[in-house]
Amino acid sequence: MKKVFSLHIILLVMASCVAPRVVTQLTPEAPDGHYEMGREYISLSNDNIDVELGYDGIHGENLVFDFVVVNRSPGVLSINPSDFYYVLLDSSTADSSKLPPRMALHPERVLFHYDETLEAKSGEKSANSFLGFLEAGFGLLANTTAFLATDNPGYIVDAVFSTLGTADHYMNQDKKISEDISTINQEKDIVKEGIFRLSHLPAGKVVNGYVYFPQNPDSGYYMFCFPVEDQLFQFVYHQRKVYQYY
Repeated sequence: MKKVFSLHIILLVMASCVAPRVVTQLTPEAPDGHYEMGREYISLSNDNIDVELGYDGIHGENLVFDFVVVNRSPGVLSINPSDFYYVLLDSSTADSSKLPPRMALHPERVLFHYDETLEAKSGEKSANSFLGFLEAGFGLLANTTAFLATDNPGYIVDAVFSTLGTADHYMNQDKKISEDISTINQEKDIVKEGIFRLSHLPAGKVVNGYVYFPQNPDSGYYMFCFPVEDQLFQFVYHQRKVYQYY
């Protein structure tokens, strides 16, 4: 069965003298599932459809899951991620019928966020280059004026190194921004390839992909709901804050 790569790999380093960090954990309220690619997948089935849900982590302000559908029916299944949603629960067994749903993010909205971030980073890169050129220019002008006004060789050397230091600062900033842009582009390519889109799944085939839900940091429980044809698959997860040491 095809699985996409996890977006996040967390390395924990325990240090008893370091203050704990509060992190959010999301765990399924269900029997233990099976693990693949670092995720725990919970399975649900009916006579013709098998589904699995694996929690991938928190990305920005969103909860990310890998959703898997296996079509064991004789016909084609239409699966629209715009229909996916969750409801908030007070407890794992609460009645959710009267609670308003919150929809999953549309795949194109997720990808558009990457475009917005890249545009902002490009603007930051242009501004950094301009400010570096401007500041270095002012420094060069001031140092040239000082050069004409003094016969002190030490002052002249200090002035040259000051100008070089300014240029080096902006060059380092430019390198870091360029690395950030490269990382964001790589992540966008992975998400673009793996995100769950509108699917028409033939008999005997499997489809899976990332699904993004807006996080509610104050919720204790979520019920994630996945309509597939006339079936509704529901997964309850418990959200809690825990301490981790780094």
